[in-house]
Amino acid sequence: MIIRTIFSTFLFFIILSSGHANPVISGISTNEINIDTKFRGAKILLFGAKGDAGNIVITVRGPKKNFVVTKKQKLLGVWYNGKRVRFKEAHSFYSLFSTFNDQEQIDQLLAELELGKNNLKFPIADQNDEQKKNEFQLQLVDQLEKNKLYATSANRVDFLDETLFKVMLDFPKNITRGIYTVEIYLISEGSLLSFQSIPIYVNQVGLSAKILDFAYQESFLYGLLAVAIALVAGWLANYLFARFIGK
Repeated sequence: MIIRTIFSTFLFFIILSSGHANPVISGISTNEINIDTKFRGAKILLFGAKGDAGNIVITVRGPKKNFVVTKKQKLLGVWYNGKRVRFKEAHSFYSLFSTFNDQEQIDQLLAELELGKNNLKFPIADQNDEQKKNEFQLQLVDQLEKNKLYATSANRVDFLDETLFKVMLDFPKNITRGIYTVEIYLISEGSLLSFQSIPIYVNQVGLSAKILDFAYQESFLYGLLAVAIALVAGWLANYLFARFIGK
């Protein structure tokens, strides 16, 4: 009842301020996620209303990054890193929600919008790897799904009535910082009627953020400190072993 009241109030003020009903209006409970050492994931409520008939498709895309996928190979009983493919500018996070039934197909539009597992684009750094792309792409997507960073099967959009809808956006604890984009599509008879984009800012805070910034801005010095700490830790472990256990 409380959620329905929030939706109704939200819809009323949007219509009142604009003078007419938009095809889709929506909002989120917060557009900021702060990651610290105690971060265990986050959930954000997306709510909205549609003014026209059609299906709702919602996707969340994380900041783009480069991936290297390596195929393990076995030689004389020993596993080693064999062929590898570099993917560039691929989304680090992806989730999908939809009201489409399994029987409904709008393949061309979904492909253009990169909506759905089979429509995601993974550019490769070296065009010579084009023939190996599909195999390595499947391996990459499978690994991202296992890490809960990709949910390529469409989740359900909950409707309170014919117009008001809501979904719970789930972000795992291993997300990276950056700008995430929530995209809301209203699609009818193979045509895109409305589109809305909402940013979510994922920030690193606390001591971990300072260490990450230092490693990025002073990478050479950070490397030297890491080696020095490792050497000191190794020396200290050997000393303690010889002093108290070796005897």
